[in-house]
Amino acid sequence: MPLDLSGWRPGASVLALIITAVVSTMGTAQALPDLYVAQKGNRTVAILDTGNNFNEIATPNTQQGPAAIAVSPIGSPIYVANSGSGTVTALNVHNVVTGTISVGADPDSIVFSPGGSAAFVANAGANDVSEIDVSTSTALQTIAVGNQPDGIAMTPDGSLLFVSNRGDGTVSVVSAPLAASLLTIPVGKDPGAVMVSPRGFTAYVANAGSNSISVIDRHERKVIATIPVGIDPTGLALSPTGGILYVSNTGSGTISLIDTTTDSVEGSIDVGGDPAGLAISPSGAHLYAVEPAQNSVLDINTATRSVAETLGPFDGPESFGAFVGPGDLIAFGGVYNSIENTPSQNTLGCSDVLGRERDFQLVVPPAHGSVTIVPSSGLFTYVPAPQFSGEDAFTFLCETVAGGPSPVSAPATVSVFVSYQNPNVSSSSALGPLTLAGLALSLAILGIRKRNRRAPGS
Repeated sequence: MPLDLSGWRPGASVLALIITAVVSTMGTAQALPDLYVAQKGNRTVAILDTGNNFNEIATPNTQQGPAAIAVSPIGSPIYVANSGSGTVTALNVHNVVTGTISVGADPDSIVFSPGGSAAFVANAGANDVSEIDVSTSTALQTIAVGNQPDGIAMTPDGSLLFVSNRGDGTVSVVSAPLAASLLTIPVGKDPGAVMVSPRGFTAYVANAGSNSISVIDRHERKVIATIPVGIDPTGLALSPTGGILYVSNTGSGTISLIDTTTDSVEGSIDVGGDPAGLAISPSGAHLYAVEPAQNSVLDINTATRSVAETLGPFDGPESFGAFVGPGDLIAFGGVYNSIENTPSQNTLGCSDVLGRERDFQLVVPPAHGSVTIVPSSGLFTYVPAPQFSGEDAFTFLCETVAGGPSPVSAPATVSVFVSYQNPNVSSSSALGPLTLAGLALSLAILGIRKRNRRAPGS
């Protein structure tokens, strides 16, 4: 079919590449995740097996104008936002369409909550955000944001949404579940893609009309840096650790690499054409970029910083997204408060659809304190360094004791805010971190959904 870009706006983010852990129809978890590509031309999603030469394993139908794909952190459901019909198509873990959910006009972007119990959709034509209850596949409520919301991202603790408003050059910060639009932050011109760092402290916004990236500090509630990049920055992707931000420059045919510790461009990949939306594999070894005008997707080796393979042809590849996984074992981080010189203790999270026994391992220790982890339970104790006050973090992963498919998870980050506050003073402000009760609830919900996922056809 000929390429159909009738619904595409100049500078719009364009990619729907999602990797997720999936379970085959035989009930065996795949060792490698799949790649999801929305095809606007024929209203389908091409699903490719990354472990088998990108073999196409399914092509489920959607509705008009599939514009964004999001995969639940626990692998199912998969939601496809259809910009031409104001709906969301739901797929199950077997890549079968299970229903259609009505949302607002021109849904352009979609994101799941960390526990997978809710999804949030930015409706560009309605100037609002819809919240979907995943358990009932029902749109519960909406909240007004800025003009033409085009991108949406959620903090790792599930408490905040960052919504980029292309029509007025702002980012709306919204509490989740949808309760209040907390504030509006001016950024550059025509903001599209938006991402939140794994630690949850920083949001990045691609300003297509200003050829720049805005860096937003979550707690200062303002732009703290503006980074010049190429022409028409459209897509964003973060390395698994959050150390490198990849930016596709549609008008320059390049991908900028930003060092997030210095907020400066440290390199560039010349890919030619008009690279748009980006997504990265769970290991960080592969970066994928859509080429909408060429009906292709580029597989970029991040180690050599070169195009390894050109995938396709596709039929009008469209929208942007993010990867989750890998395999069937997923580690979950969190955000906590700590008081100066006071140990903090809680339990790490790890989801496994096969229900195997697993161990927790420290990958990167905190820079401003120490942490000990009980391998069998994930119970951790964090102790801040003397006189330290500020942000700290450590990284962990989980590994199955008995092996099996996908025995090791991708790393996850735990962030800690160390302050001089009185420990009796509540820190559950609108922009504050996740409360321990909230984390326990989200992990409980996650455990329920993890068990339900194994039912055939779910």
